[in-house]
Amino acid sequence: MTAPERIGKYEVESVLGKGAMGVVYKAIDPHIERRVAIKTVRKDLLDADLADQFMARFRNEARAAGRLHHPNIIAIYEYGEDDDVAYIAMEYVEGMGLREYLNRNARFDLAQIAAIMTQLLQALAFAHAQGVVHRDVKPANLLLTAGGILKVADFGIARIDATTLTMTGMVMGTPTYMAPEQCRGLPSDHRADLFSTGVVLYELLTGARPFAGTMEAVAYKIVHEHPRPASETCAFPIGPAMDALLDKALAKDAGERFADARAFELALRAACGAPQANAGETTLISLADVQLSPPAHAFDDASLATIERQLVRFVGPMAKILVRQAAGRAHDTRELYELLAAHIPDPRERERFEAHGRSDASGAHTGRQPGTGRATTHARGTAVSSGSRLRARPLEQAFVEQTTSRLAVYLGPIAKVVAKKAAQQAHDSDEFVKLVAEHIGTQERSAFLREVGADDA
Repeated sequence: MTAPERIGKYEVESVLGKGAMGVVYKAIDPHIERRVAIKTVRKDLLDADLADQFMARFRNEARAAGRLHHPNIIAIYEYGEDDDVAYIAMEYVEGMGLREYLNRNARFDLAQIAAIMTQLLQALAFAHAQGVVHRDVKPANLLLTAGGILKVADFGIARIDATTLTMTGMVMGTPTYMAPEQCRGLPSDHRADLFSTGVVLYELLTGARPFAGTMEAVAYKIVHEHPRPASETCAFPIGPAMDALLDKALAKDAGERFADARAFELALRAACGAPQANAGETTLISLADVQLSPPAHAFDDASLATIERQLVRFVGPMAKILVRQAAGRAHDTRELYELLAAHIPDPRERERFEAHGRSDASGAHTGRQPGTGRATTHARGTAVSSGSRLRARPLEQAFVEQTTSRLAVYLGPIAKVVAKKAAQQAHDSDEFVKLVAEHIGTQERSAFLREVGADDA
């Protein structure tokens, strides 16, 4: 695979993330020396029947966020197309997603929660005033910088004024955070974002989502059931005013919710006992004392694929999504199976699935890859244990080329650039592998290291 060093005018530096349809890169604009994040979509990987709609949605993300210049919204700089790749160049943010904080059992105090939510509501108030409705507000789309600023990302399914990108009857968004009207495929407006914001607030207060279960169960609960009062499970005392605020934010009827984000913000400040602020006045988040659990375990792709095949018999095509989501939270194989088993309603089927987990977890201690029953294999076909390491030895061009080919599977078009730079810096094969592996996401790094006969110690 030919690996260009540029996407458009941007010089690519490393990979920030990888999805089914493209890669997000860290790059630099050489003309003004500004670091950017570049979100790409491989047009040739799109289903022919859905390509037009997907690309329209991708362009819509650039168009929606591109008109929103606000300190709490990630800035969009450019949309472009380069050969088979469409891309969006956007503001590069040093920080961590709110989803990652929650996955690592972060517990925020009331002042921190108030600061997070007021910044989110101020961003939404601005977007709504410009005629843009996000429609997928959730922790994964909220980034927190080290300086205490919240940034809203991913306007990929936003509605701009009277756009015809989506129509009545199409369900778009993330089920757990969708408003009742979205779950039912009915028209929605800015108040759907306020419902999703209420779900995020509930999760920050309690550590749990207000509506849980399988996708079907979640949708039913959102439309028909009211969650348990947050005051009953919150780790610190909150008054009845907060419960009343959540009842209003999570109202089934959009007409019973807050009229707009500014009204929500004012009510939140009152419920938290925070001083009222002028419109647009930002309250920074102090994250210094937030305690985090260790990062989730890094599962290799082969193991996740095996678990997907086991789960698909019970939940159908949603297995892939569920496995990837749970893998980001689980700290070991047994916990991964336990998280996934919660999506299987039948007790006997749930037990059959969990039995796979117990078997695979025990296999992890015998040198097998979970779920495969095979020893790991060296890139050249020699069976080795997953704990073996490359011996310090001269870095040969043949090994560089072989490793670059494997690296392209994980990094796409910048594999050659990454390998070239690493080869110039490394003193031996072991160091070379470590340098290139740093550019691969945590979930896939272990698989790559095994392929080339190294470990991730």
